[in-house]
Amino acid sequence: MQLNEANLKHDPDAMSLEDKIALMCVVGTPSIAAEPEFRERVSGNRFGGIGLFPHNVKDEQQTLKLMAEVQAIAGDSGIPQPYYVSIDEEGGTLSKFKTFYPYIPGNRAAGLSLDAETAYLQGKIIGSQLHALGIPMNWAPVLDVNTNIDNPVVGVRSFGEDPEVVAAFGKAYIQGMHETGVAVTAKHFPGHGQVSGDSHVVLPECELTLEELMNGPLLPFIAAIEAGADSIMMGHLVFPNIPESAGLPASLSPFFAGDLLRSRLGFEGIICTDDIEMGAIKKNFNPDEVGVLAVLAGNDMILMCHTPEFQERIIAGIRKAVLDGVIAKSRIDESVNRIRHLYAKFRQYRAAARPIPREGWNEAALQYARRTVKISRDPQQLLPLSLSRQYMLILPRQEQLTIADNSGGSDIGLAALLVARGLSVQTEYCSMKPDAAEIANLCAKAAGRTVIQGTLNAHLFRGQLELAAQLADAGPLLTLVLRNPYDDAYLPQSAGSILLCSTSDYSLQALAEVLVRQA
Repeated sequence: MQLNEANLKHDPDAMSLEDKIALMCVVGTPSIAAEPEFRERVSGNRFGGIGLFPHNVKDEQQTLKLMAEVQAIAGDSGIPQPYYVSIDEEGGTLSKFKTFYPYIPGNRAAGLSLDAETAYLQGKIIGSQLHALGIPMNWAPVLDVNTNIDNPVVGVRSFGEDPEVVAAFGKAYIQGMHETGVAVTAKHFPGHGQVSGDSHVVLPECELTLEELMNGPLLPFIAAIEAGADSIMMGHLVFPNIPESAGLPASLSPFFAGDLLRSRLGFEGIICTDDIEMGAIKKNFNPDEVGVLAVLAGNDMILMCHTPEFQERIIAGIRKAVLDGVIAKSRIDESVNRIRHLYAKFRQYRAAARPIPREGWNEAALQYARRTVKISRDPQQLLPLSLSRQYMLILPRQEQLTIADNSGGSDIGLAALLVARGLSVQTEYCSMKPDAAEIANLCAKAAGRTVIQGTLNAHLFRGQLELAAQLADAGPLLTLVLRNPYDDAYLPQSAGSILLCSTSDYSLQALAEVLVRQA
């Protein structure tokens, strides 16, 4: 049975079971092109969507070509347009377009502004970029409340530690993105900010009770539902103190997806899993059963974006479960109807889109970044920096800390911006985990100079804190908090401190304006 627009506009019974199941599946492609691999796969399964990842994005022209190929393949297969294509475009540490579009700060930087209007502008900028590429859906915003400062996977991807702030910022972000014609996916329900494990690798546990969830981490998702979130992504984490979940991850739990999100909170849009090829699921569940669990839980779309053999087993498992009566056909039809409605919303959003014109992107990005620079303290009266003094700038080398992080290896281009503004600065680099020898060497080089030290998660990588302590004992020190804001409390309070929570180009430009003011 050919899946076409007419089929989707009428009763789901007009479609074959195989096409219905495929419509619920979101997959990927392994390269920077879709042909011929993706066409061959769609000829066998008319997948409901495709996800894009860093390995799929090289530059603007290549991405536009990839999008054209994907949409053409979907159209040739009778799937409605625009085809479901989504991406984790969060800005900050998870930004796919930073080599060719304005690279803006992420969520935690926005949270420094204490003004939800900043998140609205963030949504407008990112949405405008997605609109220009023809990408109709974003797997954002992250609405996790990052109450565990040692959380290895959320961190600066969160707007902050206060549920009400995260709720307000998320709501504003959604409004901004919708105005650009792009649909949103709020994640990771019911909240991934309290755990100490990375679900890309392990299946984390969250000790919160249901009451504690309702009074904190769920508030941003409730706000997102009110703001018209199109999709909500289920997180891969278990809640041992919520017995209704029966020990299942939230993403596979009928209680979390069906009872809590769908029934109690009244969400009517698409419920999707986080990628079930992540370690949290793939290491703990058999692919023949995990798709079945996902559907029984109430997920409408299943993300499995990397391995064709794994995906085939997921689809086969769901089909067998339907034929055996384990999954009711009506349950599949419910999801097909919701997906059909999502496709209609793609077209509605596109028709009403009001993105920022391309010629305004740079100014909007700088305006946004300026809102996110926060001077925490300046006890030594070092600001603004003096053109008559000698400075040493010590910057850490960025490392990839999680799979959801593509900032590793990128240079922090602050020195050139300071020199261009007339500052006399010598730049040194250090590792994120400097040892005693490296610390001693840097302190020797800094003798007699005012030091500006950047930190990247020094609250976790405490060699950076030791370096800061020794530098502060030796002379004037200004610290720059470039990632998690928690460094600020652990750094020498006698030193100055500026919070940036970002190393994006526009963050550094806004910082340079604060550091060296020009007439």
